Amino acid sequence: MTRKEFIFTKSFPQRFYRHILFWSSYYTFGALTYFHDGFELIGFRRWISLQSGEQFFHILTDILFSYGIVYVLMPLFWYRRKYLAFVLSVIGYSVAVFWFYYLEHIVFFKAMHQLAGLKFRPPEIVYWFTLISFFTRLPMILCIVIAIKTLKNFYIKSQENRQLTRENANAELQLLKAQIHPHFLFNTLNNIYSFALNKSTEASDLVEKLSDTIHYMITDCNTAFVPLEKEIKMLQDYIDLERVRYGSRLEMGLDIQRDHTGKLIAPLLMIPFVENCFKHGSSMATGQQWINLSIDVQNNVMDFKIANSKPVQAAYPNEKHGIGLQNVKKRLALLYPGKHQLNISCTDNVYSVQMQIQLKT
Repeated sequence: MTRKEFIFTKSFPQRFYRHILFWSSYYTFGALTYFHDGFELIGFRRWISLQSGEQFFHILTDILFSYGIVYVLMPLFWYRRKYLAFVLSVIGYSVAVFWFYYLEHIVFFKAMHQLAGLKFRPPEIVYWFTLISFFTRLPMILCIVIAIKTLKNFYIKSQENRQLTRENANAELQLLKAQIHPHFLFNTLNNIYSFALNKSTEASDLVEKLSDTIHYMITDCNTAFVPLEKEIKMLQDYIDLERVRYGSRLEMGLDIQRDHTGKLIAPLLMIPFVENCFKHGSSMATGQQWINLSIDVQNNVMDFKIANSKPVQAAYPNEKHGIGLQNVKKRLALLYPGKHQLNISCTDNVYSVQMQIQLKT
């Protein structure tokens, strides 16, 4: 177990050892800093026994007072915002502890002094001495215990908040990823449906490529990151699906590096941009259309560029039709904070996207 785990763990044995260590250290500090005035009269052996015994009862009172307030009264009243009840209970408890502290002096301390051969103070002096000690010593140790517990609770709470943030981010990523599958599949099935209606023999080829794509989504996309070459293979399968649909009416330019070994990327980040080039560009225009796609990797930075010709009256992604693009922006912000750039440009004739991502290896 690490030092941090020992300090902040809630497990019982470790918590017990942690308290023992604290009070042992506090006891040692008190024994070294408190010098009893009877050393010259009784000798070292009796003096060390007397000093150790008094320190033990002092520590016992400190534990009784501080633990009673921190572990009993505060959970019962303070944490429940019953402040008046807390103040009254602390006053009553303090009076009870004071008389217990005074009883220690007139019974145990007196007995230890008599065994050591020292005369004990008169009761009236003991009373005032106990009262002064009570109001100086016990509030100090109470503040120390509360400060330690507050700092520990603050650290544990901050760790829990960080864990919750990570879990929420992961849940949001899973939700965003789940939105991609039906969005992509819906468009592709529409293409297959159109060929099936025309009884085209190419429908079977489309089904095969779609099967490969679905297999990739099911088997590989359940992880946070996938090999870049597999993601590119899925893009190429999708482009092949669309090429069959558009035929010679579409001029498709591809410039993709082949060396992507060892590079990892979050799945399904590029497909929405490719899909939008077909859905909002080529499918809505007549005549010859073009799409240019390039993927370049240098120094673990992937440069993704895609541009397409734009019809005169283009219905390009907005709040209603831009589910895929908004999805990608959210995932980039969650997965690549400070490690990505995304620029989208739209002119009268061209729609283009440039995305840079610092890849994992």
